[in-house]
Amino acid sequence: ALAIVKELANSLRSYKSRIDVDPKEVEQKRERLGSINLLKKKYGRSIVKIIEHRAKIGKEFELADNFSDAINKLEKEVLLLKKSAGDVADKLSSARKKQASKVETDVKKVLSQLGIPDALFKVNITQNEVDKSESHSVIIKNKNYGFSETGIDEVEFYISTNAGEDVKPLIKVASGGEISRIMLSLKTILAKSDKLPLLIFDEIDTGVSGRIAQKVGATLKDLASFHQIISITHLPQIAGMAEIHFAVEKKQIDNRAVSSIKRLSDVERINEVAKLISGEELSKESIESAKQLILNK
Repeated sequence: ALAIVKELANSLRSYKSRIDVDPKEVEQKRERLGSINLLKKKYGRSIVKIIEHRAKIGKEFELADNFSDAINKLEKEVLLLKKSAGDVADKLSSARKKQASKVETDVKKVLSQLGIPDALFKVNITQNEVDKSESHSVIIKNKNYGFSETGIDEVEFYISTNAGEDVKPLIKVASGGEISRIMLSLKTILAKSDKLPLLIFDEIDTGVSGRIAQKVGATLKDLASFHQIISITHLPQIAGMAEIHFAVEKKQIDNRAVSSIKRLSDVERINEVAKLISGEELSKESIESAKQLILNK
């Protein structure tokens, strides 16, 4: 064992004598190792994390060093996108204007059937031209226009419901009943292309009675060929056109007002429509009239 130890000692002395140690190199490596350990504490616990951080700040430094070029490149891309979006918006605007005249004619025709014979209906389409510095804009034929999710057009309906009057904004001149009938007219002519599965008309009978109410009911029934229609009404001429009826009631229960809704049977349907004709006291005449409205629609 002693001989083996002595042999190992001689081997180590021989190996040591062949090692050329440069004190400066050792110091440099010691300093570098210290720097690496410091970076680990600051940016991550491994060499991999340090390299990832170096790559990230390298890209940021490169961007800062070439900031003007990067901005110019992005501005060119934005300009191309504005022109591309402008082409699409221009096509949409042209199609909208083309259909507007047809809508005007058809709405006037339907309004005449709904009791507004002298109506004039106008679709007013405008665009808002903006300064080139406006970021929220598209470019069409070297002009900048503001836009929304529906395009560059601002659409407003104008109407005159009486003969000899100029058209004015719908929102300012139409009564509640007229607005309801105008909406019904628009939905009627757009029924085939409108993707809404359900339409709800809340008291579309406002300001309507008699013969006109019957026409409104018939129009709603035609519209029901394309949409599910829910109509809240107090007129028997409109209620009688429905296939299904629900009655909404409000009762006092434990000193609280409670609303309820109930689907009506065939007999209850007739009775409820009859109440719209004669009031709470049912008569043979009102029941017979209700039957005629429901069964002969």
